Amino acid sequence: MTSALADARARERIQTDLGATLVVEAAAGTGKTTELVARIVALVRTGRTTLDRILSVTFTDLAAGEMKLRLRSELEEARAAATVEERDRLTAALERLEAAPIGTIHSFCADLLRERPVEARVDPVFEVAAGEEQDRLFDQAFDGWFQRVIASPLEGVRRLLRRKVRPGDTPPRELLRQAGRDLSEHRDFSGPWRREPFDREAGLEQQIARLAELGELAQRAQRPDDWAAQSIAGIARWVAELRRRESLRPRDSDGLEAELHELCRRRLWNWRGGGKWFARDLEKASVLAQRDAIKAELQAFLDRADADLAACLREELRPLSDAYEELKRGAGCLDFLDLLLRARDLVRDDAAVRAELSQRFTHVLVDEFQDTDPLQAEILLLIASEDPSESSWRNARPAPGKLFVVGDPKQS
Repeated sequence: MTSALADARARERIQTDLGATLVVEAAAGTGKTTELVARIVALVRTGRTTLDRILSVTFTDLAAGEMKLRLRSELEEARAAATVEERDRLTAALERLEAAPIGTIHSFCADLLRERPVEARVDPVFEVAAGEEQDRLFDQAFDGWFQRVIASPLEGVRRLLRRKVRPGDTPPRELLRQAGRDLSEHRDFSGPWRREPFDREAGLEQQIARLAELGELAQRAQRPDDWAAQSIAGIARWVAELRRRESLRPRDSDGLEAELHELCRRRLWNWRGGGKWFARDLEKASVLAQRDAIKAELQAFLDRADADLAACLREELRPLSDAYEELKRGAGCLDFLDLLLRARDLVRDDAAVRAELSQRFTHVLVDEFQDTDPLQAEILLLIASEDPSESSWRNARPAPGKLFVVGDPKQS
């Protein structure tokens, strides 16, 4: 004899409480997708709606295909035990299964844009640029942008290119490419990025003074061959070399910033040596504590410098995003984010489109909801809204029973 599942009542509610908006949280492997499919079958079997009016969204094309296979099996099983009236509904669903709106949010958005290209302001025969084609277009845009900026680098690019590259480090050019790609893929967050006040010159001067203060202790070491003493001596030599160079020519602030990054990575900060005393009247623990404090101050300064650099680069990389957009337009392509942005704008800004979608889809079911980003959620909430005239997702309230989502927050 088998015992009932601990969540049997919750599973039953999924299949019977069809007039309620439900959010199902469950761990991986507990049958979330199975229960979503069961709810679809229940909606069809009871005559609440037809399969072509249920928008079912999942995360990948593979998952969508698997959902259709599972749904076919469940529909056939339900039909075998159904009443005559239920059997007719389930049979109709099986006949329409391949055309049912079951897929990824991106495929749904692409279909919607192709239905309404004029309202969405897209090429009616647009192609989706994904994978290699998207990479090709972006790389073409990046190569052109990089050739232009390398001739006369602005502040951010100039500072980044001065960084020393160690084996295993990502080269600066690739860092710029990655940053540009990240900005392009998050272009829906287009608000200004405030550049915090940052006095780099004063910060550089302060760090050099602190390093010089630490380096002066090298002369007091009673055991110059001790690892701790060698650590301090290494810093002293670095300061001395810097001062020698700056006595001959003006300070190169970009180069100094890059040097401090490299200095902060050196192993000498970890050398501790043995024994209790650094000098006759100075315990080693005190010296190491001072060294560690100065290292922490240096790292904090470099973190602020990196934040300032990121703000610089964000502005300097904007023309790259513009070039990428222009190449896509010329090729008649939309990437995945374009699909979401154009569909969101269409649903949000066109009351007639919202009304039609609200009437077309009686139910919206979302699998793997933890993988849904805010832009995708905005589209789905507007479609599921009880009030089709509502254009703000923040104010949208799902019609009773229209929205059903399943997911695992631990996988998000």
